[in-house]
Amino acid sequence: GIIICGKGPVNLPGGEGVVEGGTGATFGGGASPDVADNSGKLKYVRIEFSGIPFQPNQEINGLTMGGLGSGTELDYIQVSYCGDDSYEWFGGTVNAKHLISFRAWDDNFDGDNGWNGKVQFAVALTDPNVADQSGSNGFEQDNDASGTGATPITNSIFSNVSIFGP
Repeated sequence: GIIICGKGPVNLPGGEGVVEGGTGATFGGGASPDVADNSGKLKYVRIEFSGIPFQPNQEINGLTMGGLGSGTELDYIQVSYCGDDSYEWFGGTVNAKHLISFRAWDDNFDGDNGWNGKVQFAVALTDPNVADQSGSNGFEQDNDASGTGATPITNSIFSNVSIFGP
C-alpha cells in the first residue's frame, strides 16, 4: 500500500497522530494545521495486493491518507485485491476524483479523524466470498475510533459513486 502523511487538521489530541500499519509515520499539523497542505500528486496509479499486516491488526490500506490538505491532488487511482480498506482518510481536507476499489477485503471508502473532503466519480466492486470479521462496508465514516464529538467533525461528501456487491 501507499501511505501519504500531511500537515492538515485532524481531531486527535495535539492535532497529530501515528498512522496505522506499524510504520511509526506521523500525520497532522499539530497546533498549526495547514488546511491547504500540499502533499503532492498521485495520478494514474494502480495499487494491488496491499493490506498485509506488519503487526497484528495493523494492516496498511491500499491508499492511506493522513492529514492531507486541499493542495494535494488525488485522481485516477485504482486499488485492487487489498487485504484491508481500499482507501482510508485520517483527517485532512483532501479531495479525490476517479477512484476504483476492486475486491477489497474490508471497507472500500473509510474516513476518520475529522476528514473534511469530497470524492467524485468512484466505483467499487466487492466479492461476496471476500470479507473480514467487520463485515466489510462500502462506506465507513467515523469521527474517531471512540465516536466522540472531537473537532473537526468528519464531514465527507461523496457524489457520483456506484458500489456493486453484497
